[in-house]
Amino acid sequence: VIARHARRGPKRMGGHIEPLTRALVTVDVRADRNLATLKQARAVQVFPNVRGDLLRYALATTMSEVVLNLMPEHAPEPGMYELLLRAWTALDAPARPATEELLLLFELRVLEGLGSLPPLDDVGGWSPQVAAVVQGWQDGRWALLPAGERAAVSRALEGLIQDASGRVLRSRAFLDEQLQEAAAAEALAR
Repeated sequence: VIARHARRGPKRMGGHIEPLTRALVTVDVRADRNLATLKQARAVQVFPNVRGDLLRYALATTMSEVVLNLMPEHAPEPGMYELLLRAWTALDAPARPATEELLLLFELRVLEGLGSLPPLDDVGGWSPQVAAVVQGWQDGRWALLPAGERAAVSRALEGLIQDASGRVLRSRAFLDEQLQEAAAAEALAR
């Protein structure tokens, strides 16, 4: 879609079509053109806590990249929009801590939804405690991973994402920086 004069002109739609914004849009699609034209846009949900916190922002953008990498272009995406919207809404809740587990649960759900998740017994390198937590996630029971075990789950799920998409998550480097800063700040607070 092309958005002519989105930032200037009488309609000024630019603020409504920014990253990490849920918007309702109207587009003009014509058979004789390669691109549709954006006619109207209205922000419906802006996720202010995600936009105002670098860790939440890094988690949300990594979630977006997971979907973009795994979803074939123009393919049907049953449930992916709703899953991403629920994940961003959870990240935006100020009372909920922004943890890497939210991303890992999201990745697990996306892989599962697309049929790219092997049986959990076939995913190696996890302790029995981790396997129990991840199995609980699949069964709808939320729990945090045992201390020091996130990295193993992260590597395994991202390896599955890379195998399924053929691409590395580029946003992961920024997320890792934010996770390290959050851990350092938490350690100082203790």
